Amino acid sequence: MTPLTATADTQTIVPDLRRQLDDHQHNCTQCGVCVAECHFLTRYGDPLQQASDYNHGSPGLLTRAFECHLCGLCTQVCPDGLDPARMFLEMRREASAHGLSDLPEHRGLRKYERTGNSRAYSWYALPDNCDTIFFPGCALVGSRAETTNRVFEYLQQLIPALGIVLDCCNKPSHDLGDHGHFATMFEELSNYLTTHGIKQVLVACPNCSSVFTQYAPELTTRTIYEALAEHPPAPALAEATKKTLVTVHDPCVTRSDATVQDAVRQLLLRAGFKVMEMPHSRELTICCGEGGGTSCLVPEQSQQWIDQRLDEAQGKPIVSYCAGCTNSFSGKTTTGHVLDLIFQPQTALTAKHKVTKAPLTYLRRRQFKKTLQRDFTAAATTGNRPCSAASQTARVTHPQTRHYFSSGHRRHRSPSDRYQRAI
Repeated sequence: MTPLTATADTQTIVPDLRRQLDDHQHNCTQCGVCVAECHFLTRYGDPLQQASDYNHGSPGLLTRAFECHLCGLCTQVCPDGLDPARMFLEMRREASAHGLSDLPEHRGLRKYERTGNSRAYSWYALPDNCDTIFFPGCALVGSRAETTNRVFEYLQQLIPALGIVLDCCNKPSHDLGDHGHFATMFEELSNYLTTHGIKQVLVACPNCSSVFTQYAPELTTRTIYEALAEHPPAPALAEATKKTLVTVHDPCVTRSDATVQDAVRQLLLRAGFKVMEMPHSRELTICCGEGGGTSCLVPEQSQQWIDQRLDEAQGKPIVSYCAGCTNSFSGKTTTGHVLDLIFQPQTALTAKHKVTKAPLTYLRRRQFKKTLQRDFTAAATTGNRPCSAASQTARVTHPQTRHYFSSGHRRHRSPSDRYQRAI
């Protein structure tokens, strides 16, 4: 990890972090349960040790938290009811407040987020009387455009006035500790939806689900897996693939959501698959290795999580409902997205199934948008939403945008440019 030098005052710890440090210093019993489950804690010590060692004047300690995957397993298993994952997130936010979150290793991730927010990739289409949208997220569209299109067409049969929104939920900024930028951008998105009569968001990406659920309580957020479990497509498995035994990798952000976990398993069972539960599944699921942007900094630690998951799968195909997780396991074992198994079952777990890899994922996202613009029929669609002054400022001052200016690219577009009238 590239070392940085503090560029802001480092004499004051933000109150949320101060509370987390005090809580762990006074209440962690050093029982070792979380350490036994976590590669990051094994490397750096239990939460009490890290809280006690924390020095907000030390750039090295400020940026150590970026090596935590923020998966929340430590919080789940803590017998003392502590939340170490939240403490490490607050450490990241503290690093951001002191100008230490702009790590060079994260520039690719920041560019990925910026691209999702850009005019070239975002698109909003809301038919007349639309109160529900499909929000597929970034990774699913890029890696599985055909599957995404089939899902959307099926959901339109269930909800004729269904809209669709292509945009980024800004989870990368959230996890990288840039809470101000995240809050500004996501609030702009959620406000736009509510002012245009949207009441429900159907999400495909578990990370998007987590963001909408936590930060947009005025909207009803459901995963498409719940909706599909209630109205399942007709099974279309070939005889040769029926009763195939698969394992399910639950994304870490869903560890507390038994409803979604059950829905995914119901879909698989109804489609004819058999499910083998791994030791770390559901609320005890482990990170796929990509969580929190950590793989950019410590790829060897990410590989430890991947190897652990592969060992637990015992050679069985790994099915997940996060495109990022499936990408993490791709090429290392047979893996697939649950939507592939439901909507393209004949090829989903075979070499014939084509999953787009970066950088072609960007091309697929552009093509998907153009296809929607050509084929989407809407009596009325949204125009541009108002652009807040705060959003303008956030885009100009945020590290990801500053690098964009300095690298010789065209100027980043204003937020209002992200929304185009459908054709």
